Amino acid sequence: MTQINRSDLYDVVVIGGGPAGLTAGLYLARARYRVLILEKDDFGGQITITDEVVNYPGVGRTSGRALTQTMRNQAKDFGAEFLSAEATGLDVNGDIKTVHTSRGDLKTFGILIATGASPRKLGFAGEGEYAGRGVAYCATCDGEFFTGREVLVVGGGFAAAEESVFLTKYASKVTVLVREPDFTCDAAVAAEAKNNPKIDVRYNV
Repeated sequence: MTQINRSDLYDVVVIGGGPAGLTAGLYLARARYRVLILEKDDFGGQITITDEVVNYPGVGRTSGRALTQTMRNQAKDFGAEFLSAEATGLDVNGDIKTVHTSRGDLKTFGILIATGASPRKLGFAGEGEYAGRGVAYCATCDGEFFTGREVLVVGGGFAAAEESVFLTKYASKVTVLVREPDFTCDAAVAAEAKNNPKIDVRYNV
């Protein structure tokens, strides 16, 4: 039987360095577990592209990057370790599990998956530059910032139909660009967007 070096063995590997992963790492490290937080992109996750956060409980006003940097610092202060790499596979047989990554294998007793979400990008000029500052991926997160403004929503699925209706609470006008001949979601959901007087739907865009 191969001997495992305890210095190379973690109690828990957390896959995902967004708010959920950082919070999990913080609590595990505080409980004196040896924990490593693995993140393939930026630590902090999707919220880091939000320029202004005003609806996080207990925090008056901050940026997504500042908020998650504080989370990371807290986890680090309790002893959490961090690795920038992509998880490429798992081996969960036996008491000691293996997380295969783009920078080598990690041995651990437990694996916590907190991979969160990543928005589908369109690839238009300025999308990355203005993410969080005019380009948004979450209506409930950022809709308030567009109060009194005209807004474009790109897509024809459930999210596009539902969030275009939600945005009418704030925006003066919502234009939905559907790349198909019609919405691809449930007809009843699409009808709410089609029949809303503040929404202009354009097809085959």
